[in-house]
Amino acid sequence: MARDPGEYQIFYHVGLGKAASTYLQDRVFPKLANIRYVPRDRYRGYQKLIERTQDRRYLISREAAYRLTQRLEEFAAFKADARVILVLRRHDRWIASHYRRYLKNGGSMEFERYADLDSPAPLFWGEQKMRFMSMIEAIESRFGSDPLVLFHEDLKTDPFALIDQICAFTGAHYQREQIDLSVVHSSWSDDQLKVTRQVGKRLFAEVPEAAQHPGFHRVQRRLRLWTCYGILGAAKLVPKALLDPHPLIQPDSLERIRNHFEEDWDACHQYAQAHNPAPTSLKG
Repeated sequence: MARDPGEYQIFYHVGLGKAASTYLQDRVFPKLANIRYVPRDRYRGYQKLIERTQDRRYLISREAAYRLTQRLEEFAAFKADARVILVLRRHDRWIASHYRRYLKNGGSMEFERYADLDSPAPLFWGEQKMRFMSMIEAIESRFGSDPLVLFHEDLKTDPFALIDQICAFTGAHYQREQIDLSVVHSSWSDDQLKVTRQVGKRLFAEVPEAAQHPGFHRVQRRLRLWTCYGILGAAKLVPKALLDPHPLIQPDSLERIRNHFEEDWDACHQYAQAHNPAPTSLKG
């Protein structure tokens, strides 16, 4: 017999990618007590897990990035009263980090085409997909409640206050000594990414196309990643004199993005101040 949806509450962390998702999934969520965390590698089986367990609270995390609308629709179809956790990162830093990952994975287009504020049909990230208040409004409309809006930058300035807010929102608790505050993984250098961008122009398409067969797609993606890691390793040996002397991302381009979305960023902070629960310390 299927469980009555009224018996349990789900908290859904919608990871935007490059906004502390991996850190929370690996270092914070597994340490929370009084809530069952469903790891990202078990996301596809979360419905069966809920059916065979008797917990009252579940925390599920799934990265959405530019598939945000699709992820919200999928999850709302299962539990329309789920409570959503959304972690944001200032627009320029967030999209720059996405771009670095794109290059690390074999991408080759310039930043201005990757984060395209002007085109009505951007290849990757366009103006509308980069607006955070639109994401918040989409969550409100699908789940009928205010999401918990947190900020990536707070993990550096006061990480325990951010975790306390998660606990106040979910009813979980934790022990501070169990939380590892170290960096999950370090970034690749700009010089290495300049090399992968140049090599990627000759080896890969600017916009990767997924194979139709899921199994073949996984193999194709794995081979591509292995190739890219090899290129990144070899890039350390390239003399600096042979590298493009210009910045990986032009500062003017980042400043334009920051200025363009300044109002959106301020609105998100105002929303969090108005709707987030007080970050009462709930450590165990």
